[in-house]
Amino acid sequence: MYTIRRVAKAKPGKVWEVANQLSKICRAYEEQGRNKAQVYIGGWGLPGEGDTVYAEWTQESIEAIQFSKVPNSVFTDHDKMATMMTDYTIEFYEMVTPEKLHERGLS
Repeated sequence: MYTIRRVAKAKPGKVWEVANQLSKICRAYEEQGRNKAQVYIGGWGLPGEGDTVYAEWTQESIEAIQFSKVPNSVFTDHDKMATMMTDYTIEFYEMVTPEKLHERGLS
């Protein structure tokens, strides 16, 4: 199991608009069967990096996305979002489970 996190650095004053667009993108993928994503922001009176939007979900495996399976709305929503961002990255994390620890002789 893996956790995937998209990190969008918003231009000043655009964090909620970026969160809206990223939420739409996540919903489009969820309609095609991807696990539900949590979208959240950093800053705005909270500790953490300001003007940052995160989308995070889990997947059983990491595979390259097939371009033909990207929902059409994702292209439009991403183009709108891109004008409001300074950076857009993706992070991958492997989940630690009792089974994986046992497999490595650590349980």
